Amino acid sequence: MTMIPAEIFRKYDIRGDADGDQAVITPEVARLVGRAFGTYLRRADQTAVVVGHDNRLTSEALAAAAIDGLQASGLNVIDIGLAATPVLYWHAVQRGHIGGLMITGSHLTPDKNGFKLGIGVRSLYGDQITALRTLIEADDFIGGDGSGVTVPDARQQYLDDLAGRITMQRQLKVVIDAGNGIGGLFGPQLVSAWGHDVVACLFCEPDGRYPNHQPDPQKAKNVRDLSAAVVGHRADVGLAFDGDADRVGVVDDQGNLIAPDRVLTLLARDLLARHPGAKVIADVSSSQVVFDTIAAAGGEAIMWLTGHSFVKAKLIETGALLAGEMSGHIFLAEDYPGFDDGFFAAGRLLQLIANSDQPLSALDASIPRLHSTPVYRPHCPPHLMHPALERIQTALAAEGEITAIDGVRIKFANGWGGIRASNTEPVLSMRFEAATEADALAYRDQFVAVLRAFPEIDLSDIDC
Repeated sequence: MTMIPAEIFRKYDIRGDADGDQAVITPEVARLVGRAFGTYLRRADQTAVVVGHDNRLTSEALAAAAIDGLQASGLNVIDIGLAATPVLYWHAVQRGHIGGLMITGSHLTPDKNGFKLGIGVRSLYGDQITALRTLIEADDFIGGDGSGVTVPDARQQYLDDLAGRITMQRQLKVVIDAGNGIGGLFGPQLVSAWGHDVVACLFCEPDGRYPNHQPDPQKAKNVRDLSAAVVGHRADVGLAFDGDADRVGVVDDQGNLIAPDRVLTLLARDLLARHPGAKVIADVSSSQVVFDTIAAAGGEAIMWLTGHSFVKAKLIETGALLAGEMSGHIFLAEDYPGFDDGFFAAGRLLQLIANSDQPLSALDASIPRLHSTPVYRPHCPPHLMHPALERIQTALAAEGEITAIDGVRIKFANGWGGIRASNTEPVLSMRFEAATEADALAYRDQFVAVLRAFPEIDLSDIDC
C-alpha cells in the first residue's frame, strides 16, 4: 500500500505545499498522480493526454514527474509546456476531448502548487478526485509504455484561434495586470490582436515568486496599481488575470473593481439580446440582481452550486450558453466549448464595451445595485459545518423563501442572506444583500445569532 497525504485531495483539484520542509506536493507525488490519472484515463478508453504547467518555481519539475507517471501508464503525452489553464483546456478539446493535466497553484502563494485534471471540457471533482487517491493507495495502476511529444507552437495555435473569434467596432484603451502570472504571455497579444491599444501592461513578466502582489484579481488590494493606471492613462478598462488565467478581474474607466457577478450580468444581458430565452447559470453566492436581470432580459436564470467544476458540469447538462460564479470563473458556450477562460471572457467584455457608445462605468450603473456586505468567512471545525447549516435552516425557516442546493440561502422581504460550507477550507462562507445597508446587516445579525450556539465557530471578525 502506497501512502500519500490525504489532505492534498480537494474538492476540485489536488494541491498543497510544494516548497520547503513541509512540502507535500513533490515530484514523487506528481509521478503517482500521473500514474493514477493515466490509469483513470485508460479505463475511460482514453489514449492521450495534454500536459501543461504555469510559471511557479516548482511547476516544471512537477510537470516532468507527472509526465513520467502518465507515460508509465501507457498514455501518449502531448506536452504544451508553459501555458495558461484555458490553453490546456483548448488543446484537450481540439484534439478530440482527450485528458488534460495542468500543474498550477492558480492564485495561491508561491509555495503552493497542484494539479487540475479533466477530460475535454469536463473537470474531475469530488468522487473522481477521491478515486485517484484510492488508485494510488491500492497500487492499482495500469502499466504501459507511453510516448511523448512536445508542441512548440501550442501557445500560438490558441492565440490564432481566439484572435479570429471576436471582432470589435472601435478601439479601446486597455490596461492589463498579469500579476507576474502566466497571463502576461497571452493577454497583451490577444487584446492587441483584437484591435485595442494596450496602453500599459503591469507585471506582465512571468515571475513565480509573485513579487508585486498575489495573482488573485478578486481582492481589491491586488488591483490598486491597475486602478491607478486605468485612471492615469484615461483607459476604457483594466483587466487583471489570476495566476493561471482561467479567471479575469475587471476595473472600469473610473478605476472601480466590478464584482464578478456584475460582469456576468453584463455579459448575460448582451448574450440574451442575440439569444432570447437562453439559459444562464450563476452560483448560489451571486447577487439577486443577477437572477432578476437575466429574467427581465428574457433569459432563464439557473442558480447552482458554488465551485467552477460544479458550474461547468451544470452548463454542459443544461445546454446553457453562459455561466459564472463569484470567484470570477466565467464559462462561455456561445460559439465556444464552454470552459472557463479568462482571456475569452475578457474578449467578450471588450466587445460589449466597444459595441456601446457608453463607458463601462455607465454600463455597470445601468444594472440595479443592492447593498452588499463583505463575504464573511468564520472558521468552523468540519464536524460542525453540517449541524450549523441545519440550525440556520430550522431557526430561520419562517423568515423567507429557502434555497438549499448549496448551504442555505434565504430570500427575505427586502434582500437575501446565504451561508455555505467552503469546499476548500474549514470555514463557512456568508454574504448578505438588501435594498438598504440596515436591512443587509440585520439579516447578517440573524444568521450570527443562530451561529452563537456553536462556541467553536469563530465569529470574532464579524462586527455585530
